[in-house]
Amino acid sequence: MKFTAEALADAVGKPLSEATSIDLRNKGLTHIDGLSACRGLRRLDLSNNRIGSSESLDSLQNATSLIHINLANNEFEDMSVVEQVPQLNVLNMSSNKLKSISASLASCSKLKALILGQNKIARIEHLDKLGDLNTLVVSHNVIKKLPDMPQLKELTKISAAHNKIDTIPDLTLYPKLKEVRLNDNAIKTVPEGIRSCTSLRVIDLGNNMVDDWSSVAPLVSIPYLHNLNLKGNPICKEDGYRERVVQMLPSLRVLDGERFDQWFLDRKEKRKNRAMASAAAGSNNDDDDGDSNDENSDSDSDTNERPKPVLGSATLEEEVDIGVEVEVPAMAPAVEGEQVAEAPAAVAVGEEVAQEGEDSRAADEDSPEEVEVRQIEDREEEEGIMSE
Repeated sequence: MKFTAEALADAVGKPLSEATSIDLRNKGLTHIDGLSACRGLRRLDLSNNRIGSSESLDSLQNATSLIHINLANNEFEDMSVVEQVPQLNVLNMSSNKLKSISASLASCSKLKALILGQNKIARIEHLDKLGDLNTLVVSHNVIKKLPDMPQLKELTKISAAHNKIDTIPDLTLYPKLKEVRLNDNAIKTVPEGIRSCTSLRVIDLGNNMVDDWSSVAPLVSIPYLHNLNLKGNPICKEDGYRERVVQMLPSLRVLDGERFDQWFLDRKEKRKNRAMASAAAGSNNDDDDGDSNDENSDSDSDTNERPKPVLGSATLEEEVDIGVEVEVPAMAPAVEGEQVAEAPAAVAVGEEVAQEGEDSRAADEDSPEEVEVRQIEDREEEEGIMSE
């Protein structure tokens, strides 16, 4: 379906010159006119459509304020569309028909987050001009090797899960690297060089081929490693596996997707006790339903005066990441399923933060760009599981 300029204006509900964010997901679109009028546009979501070429968005180059574009789940076979928007900060082209990373990407020198999961990409290339890149997601492709990329000094997250990688690359090239996700590959050992990666907080090596303790020994030198996943590796079948890993890595708070640090367990127990007390109080109130109006009034008064449960005395930073210095994110991750107020953000990319779930991601640190990346990866993982 072709979207005319008039249809675009109707969808936006305001003059196109005033639009700063446009959401056209799930419209069955093949072509869009009218984007040339969107000179103040900063965010454009065209995911889950049928767009297949840069010509379908040929007026995009006039949207000179656009910094975030989501083209996931479309039919692009190349990345030439990026030549129209060199000012991008965030590019999501996951779940398309890409077989390679185009040299056109070099024009996006301001890019901070690149999401190319669920394509057919075999090689990582043409990233040497992206000096500001801090998040690289190439999961669910057919990559056999991650190359050295010394120009990417700002990288804080690499996700290359579900590929054909058999060797962990030289991570010492990225001094700010905090998170590496290489699960579901063919990795057998952790290289000695990783001992120098003192910024690492999260390492996911689940479902690889690690089979002995010497293969993971270098991890003991990483001082702030708090989330490690080895689930699905042969080493997990060793007697006393969990106890030995915890002893080796005293900084750990999450192992194989299960959070176990004492602060978290104490907090969980307190919440359980509060819930039980609240349930008991509610039951007592139900028993009083048949009493006189005066008695009901007294009961309501007591209920109103009862103090509400509050969070513990920990600060926001402590609740998010105990004992580790963290950068203030655009939005703090939720703790134990609670909503946390949005903080002021100059470069906020995500609009939501996933609550702590099965992999205990509340224990991890999120940069602003990673907020959305987390949601994208969750969706990709669900789709991957369903298709297997």
